[in-house]
Amino acid sequence: MKLSEIKKRFFSFSKLDRRTKIILAAGLIGIALIFISEIVPGSPAAESEAEEISDDIVTEDSYQYKRQIESELIEMLSQIKGVGSVSAMVTIEGTTEYVYAEELDTATDKDGEQLSERYQNQIVMTEKDGEKKALVKQIIKPKIGGVVIVCDGGSNTSVNERVIKAVSTALNLPASKICVECRK
Repeated sequence: MKLSEIKKRFFSFSKLDRRTKIILAAGLIGIALIFISEIVPGSPAAESEAEEISDDIVTEDSYQYKRQIESELIEMLSQIKGVGSVSAMVTIEGTTEYVYAEELDTATDKDGEQLSERYQNQIVMTEKDGEKKALVKQIIKPKIGGVVIVCDGGSNTSVNERVIKAVSTALNLPASKICVECRK
């Protein structure tokens, strides 16, 4: 483009009415902002806040899971003859894990003698009340690391063995990860 053509187009812009100039300027500013937002990464504060919220939710869910297991153990063990008053502490390893439903798209291209395959995973989203959420396929609860039981009958060998057997069966834990002690 020649300099004379550029001058001609620039001066033709100056001949436009004020309203058209404002609309054009607003459009150009909008396009510039879109490009700038793509270049500049998101605010680290906003990203860390989103991570903290999701971590809090997962931690709270794991804490509730642990408390539920403890209360169910206390309820079950208190019904065993000779156990008496019971307290339980469960340790868990890790946190709750969510597995999301995915859509797998595959494409096969054959160029002469070469065969190439492309795979693309995409998380399935659902919409409810105008809010989009990922579709949860499976929730994996944390693994139970060990259990400590304190009860009135913990010093009695027979009661001790029955408690270990009950906890081992209920939580699918080896006896080596279960400790039963007598209440003082």
